[in-house]
Amino acid sequence: MNSFGRTAATVAVAASLFGYIYFVESRKDPKKETPEGASGKREKVFTGFDKLKVSSITLSKREGEVIEAERNGDRWTLISPRETPADAASIGAMLDALERLETEDIVTEATPDLAPFGLSPPKVAVSVVAEGAGKPFELEIGDNVPAGSGLFARVPGKPRLFTVSSMVENTFNKTAFDLRDRSLIHAKKDDVRWFELREKGRTVFKLAREEAGNEWEVTTPLTSRAARWTVEGFLGLVENLRMDSIPTEQATAQDLSRYGLGGAARRLTLGLDESKLVTLEIGKKGEDGKYFARDGSSRVVATIDAGLSDDLDKGLKNFRASRLLEIAAYEVTGFDVSSEGVTRTFTKSTTKGKDGLDEILWKSAAPTKDVSQDQASDAFFSVGAIDAAEFIDTPRPLVAYGLDAPTLRVTLRFDGDKKEDWLEVAVKGEGAFGRRRGDASVLKLDRTKTEALIKTFTSLGS
Repeated sequence: MNSFGRTAATVAVAASLFGYIYFVESRKDPKKETPEGASGKREKVFTGFDKLKVSSITLSKREGEVIEAERNGDRWTLISPRETPADAASIGAMLDALERLETEDIVTEATPDLAPFGLSPPKVAVSVVAEGAGKPFELEIGDNVPAGSGLFARVPGKPRLFTVSSMVENTFNKTAFDLRDRSLIHAKKDDVRWFELREKGRTVFKLAREEAGNEWEVTTPLTSRAARWTVEGFLGLVENLRMDSIPTEQATAQDLSRYGLGGAARRLTLGLDESKLVTLEIGKKGEDGKYFARDGSSRVVATIDAGLSDDLDKGLKNFRASRLLEIAAYEVTGFDVSSEGVTRTFTKSTTKGKDGLDEILWKSAAPTKDVSQDQASDAFFSVGAIDAAEFIDTPRPLVAYGLDAPTLRVTLRFDGDKKEDWLEVAVKGEGAFGRRRGDASVLKLDRTKTEALIKTFTSLGS
């Protein structure tokens, strides 16, 4: 081609591109006419695309990176650039986008020079293999539309050039790290039966789930009641722990030492059943505030957010139940109130109110009067309003706290197989103290609140 021909070709390409820019701008004003040959009608890019039949997907980046993932049943595996479990949710999002993908505008129906549109080579090329399809579904994504909000795109082998939503770039311009399974360990919080923290070769604490129900208890270094919702929140952090980066995929002994892992690590062990254990090692803190960590059975070293380590830094105190007792009134089927040698028993009963609606009443034997639901709920609420001011973990004999003959004992019964529960409180000298089932400690309590609690329960049915 002579210089005149090259100049003419360049002018033609520029005219095509700037003509489209004009078209985009003109659409902002409904009074302007759409240039001939351009269309704004939305159309499906792929017909017959079924995400459930997809067996593999490949992303080829302009910089040369190729990412390939294959499906095996419900699981996805990255094949390239490294074989590793993939994040099914991220891949599913790409397949959803392909299934819904529509053209926004048709730039031209004739095959243009692709370079001015960022399609030679494309920013991202997508190729999807699906069962029953004669050939892969393919899409090439180019540069952003000048002065617009879309992206240039095309289907290889077809002359049409069109635009798609700019959101497509966020969906498909992914790295291999974005698409890998970034879970550091695999443990569902509801499957955890117990967990233990060890540091420098010794057990700091161990907690276990009670056999019946979802309550938790501290078993080491002492027996104590655990704060259920704090434990559940902590295990939620563990379940959702994600790798922020991967300093090394194949850590050597020297690497582990440098990152504070291996023998020097803080170890959190999760017991999922009698035989399956998962161990999380947490090492040094990096300059970016992230911690080095790994699954104890893997050589992959990752960095993680500081949140989990910060929770562990709070120690056992963070997991202990500070409230005297947590009572869910709807679970209680009966309770006993014992004070000054007298025990009164209340049993939940459902009766018809004056308006014909069901009404809960707490029945008791004469001469004790029946108690309304509101009265019982207020009493239960007063228990949860008292926090331990101090845990006395090596208590003296109970007589020192007045708990050899407690001022008040409340015993609670529940539906199903949930264990019977109880609490005891006493006022001794200037102080107030309490005990509860499953706790070796004596709790030091606020005297004013404890006296109010005693009054609330002893007045029931009087």
